[in-house]
Amino acid sequence: MWGAATLCFALGACASEGFPPGGPVDEAPPVLIESDPPDRAVNASTDQAIRLRFDEPIGERGIGDLASRILVNPDTPEFDIRLDGEEITLSPNAPMVDGVTYMVTILPGLQDRDGNATTTARTILFSTGGERPITLSIVRATIEEDTLPAALARYHLEALGHELDYSMVADSQGRVEMEGVAYGRYEATAWIERVRPDGWQMTDEPGTRDTFEISAEDRAHEAMYRIAVVDTTAPLIVSVETPESRSLAVTLDDDLATEPGPTAASARLWEADPELVDAEIPLDSLAPAELRGRPIAISAVEPSGARALVVVPAEPLRRDRVYRIELVVRNRSGLAATPEGGRTFRPDYEGPAVWPSERVPWPEVAPAEGPPAAVEP
Repeated sequence: MWGAATLCFALGACASEGFPPGGPVDEAPPVLIESDPPDRAVNASTDQAIRLRFDEPIGERGIGDLASRILVNPDTPEFDIRLDGEEITLSPNAPMVDGVTYMVTILPGLQDRDGNATTTARTILFSTGGERPITLSIVRATIEEDTLPAALARYHLEALGHELDYSMVADSQGRVEMEGVAYGRYEATAWIERVRPDGWQMTDEPGTRDTFEISAEDRAHEAMYRIAVVDTTAPLIVSVETPESRSLAVTLDDDLATEPGPTAASARLWEADPELVDAEIPLDSLAPAELRGRPIAISAVEPSGARALVVVPAEPLRRDRVYRIELVVRNRSGLAATPEGGRTFRPDYEGPAVWPSERVPWPEVAPAEGPPAAVEP
């Protein structure tokens, strides 16, 4: 749904327009002072580049971020982006659509060479096709995730019956505003874009989508979208730490169910065959069944956070051994941990292992032959 922008750049040959040495420190973010086409222009050519000029050079370290900081709507055609000092040029890969209002939005976070970043969005509008007027329309959306503002949520209008799609990013309050949306029918979708493990997905709850039409009679649309993320994967162990020989700090990737609480039966621990200690292949590449050697009893399992447990084995662990731990627990979605979600590890505590005291048998002494010797007074 998003048009991918091709990014290229050229470093300006002009001198930096900064303060002279010893002058005031620049703490102001870059300010857009001129655009071509100008804001509200009605005579833009369909094949002309869009130029944005700022009051100071844009930081080169932000070059790779420009494609996500500057949005052009509708998102047809795609644009190449070029940076040259204080000027950013967006060149269309194909002619823009004739007779359409275009919206160029500079999102917060655009930095100058001193790292000062813009904190508010700036938008310019222009129309193509001679004296075609600016389309007087507006779409507003408020996006929430689990009742909280969904900052940086994605919002997309997919055209129904025509080819003009629109895309925007919500502000820190989960709000979206788009002007100049072409007349027509759209399906709107709101979502959060995150890197999630396999199995995570966005829900399709009522409210994440709606369909509406913008027309000369109905130029505005406003809607609330409530979205959520549902976990469809079983909990797995992220890390195992051994602060000492009789304690395992286990961290999972999910919040665990609070009822029923964990017990000693919630963890299973094995000592692997000693031959695996010096194995040259990664331990994680071994099948769990190969690592389940001698079982070790568990004395207690206690929660230490929403995603953490403390496991106490009935005997101390040795640093020259390999162990495998697996859990019998459920996350808040009710999904049960699987053996594949366990973890293989080597203890890394400092200091000696503390072994439990054991009864030491006294050696048997053979009785002396003959009567006991007399003791002289």
